[in-house]
Amino acid sequence: MNKELRRFQPGENVDIREVFRGKVWTVRPVTVIEDTDENLVSYLAPGTLIDYPVGVEHGEKCFSMWLSGDWELHKRIFMPPGMLRIAPQGEPFEVFATVRAEGGVSSWYVNFQEPLRRTPQGFDTMDETIDLLVALDFSSWQRRDEDELELATSMGVYDQADARRLRDNCASVEEALKAGIVPWNRRWHDWMPPKSSLVP
Repeated sequence: MNKELRRFQPGENVDIREVFRGKVWTVRPVTVIEDTDENLVSYLAPGTLIDYPVGVEHGEKCFSMWLSGDWELHKRIFMPPGMLRIAPQGEPFEVFATVRAEGGVSSWYVNFQEPLRRTPQGFDTMDETIDLLVALDFSSWQRRDEDELELATSMGVYDQADARRLRDNCASVEEALKAGIVPWNRRWHDWMPPKSSLVP
């Protein structure tokens, strides 16, 4: 690890930023739950103010903004429920686990993205469009936003090699699940947010 960077302690507030071609796309302040050689686990609490693009919509408008670099950020409140974020070290995805108010994960959402890059203030990454919704008991799963990946590729956000890589990343997780292997730590299944506020 770069000597200027460091591991974050549980309870620290850091920023996870999405950065596209050098420009910040989103900023989500989170609370560190665990930062180890194996993974980063953080919590995005309801009520947190996040930086989010003004007027963004899924699909063509979003991709046009990416390609033009023309967007501005504004503050937006992250609404309930809270989200536990599990990022296995070096993997091209982060698991967004919705957490019930009374504790325990209610769903697993595999968000394919650039592997997290550590910064002095937190981590940088960028969403890569395709996703995988996984049943709570890992018995089934469904790809999400394949149509958006096709659109993004046709618009020039990704080239064909990128699109193959992203589908291969998704297929790799699917194959692991088929083999009964969950490629992230399952011990967070019953995690409960601390009673004290975690809003940064």
